[in-house]
Amino acid sequence: MTSASKFEFIAGSPALCFVDSHGSRGGGGKERIETPQDLFDWLGSAGLAGECPQPVTQAELGQARNLREAIYRCSLCVIRGQDFAAGDVAMINRAALCPPLRPQLKHNALVHVAGRPVEAALSVLAADALGLFASPLRGRIRQCPQCAMIFVDRSRPGRRRWCSSAQGCGNRDKVRNSRKRRAGEEGRA
Repeated sequence: MTSASKFEFIAGSPALCFVDSHGSRGGGGKERIETPQDLFDWLGSAGLAGECPQPVTQAELGQARNLREAIYRCSLCVIRGQDFAAGDVAMINRAALCPPLRPQLKHNALVHVAGRPVEAALSVLAADALGLFASPLRGRIRQCPQCAMIFVDRSRPGRRRWCSSAQGCGNRDKVRNSRKRRAGEEGRA
């Protein structure tokens, strides 16, 4: 996460990046989308805000959080080999039925538009989740043992364990192990 953004996009899927907008699920939890403006900012950072002339409403914020939690619970079901809750599937299916953002050319630039931009963005996220849950990548949905982030293991061998080896929990684990080894070597010297 950079200092310019409070959002990370390292989960390997837009829907799972959205799930990560509620972080630190393994600890006390950290809601990163606290206000309608936060939702607008997340959608913009994800490239899903489209041309959203009106502000995000409190009701849309509630819909987004409900969808996010349904995707989260379904992801856990995949990881645990359990059946999805019917209500969660119904919610994701319902969101995916809404018209998504559509590309348009304006002033020689590609923009995405929709009559109801937040609903359209949620439709894109729901469709991504459904596609992921029904694809071979389903077997590569993982949960970081440190921070509990849900991600898609897109590594070639398919054995990724941490949310991020380079900058996240995997790196912290490598540093811890390295310090333990050095401390052990110094103790023997």
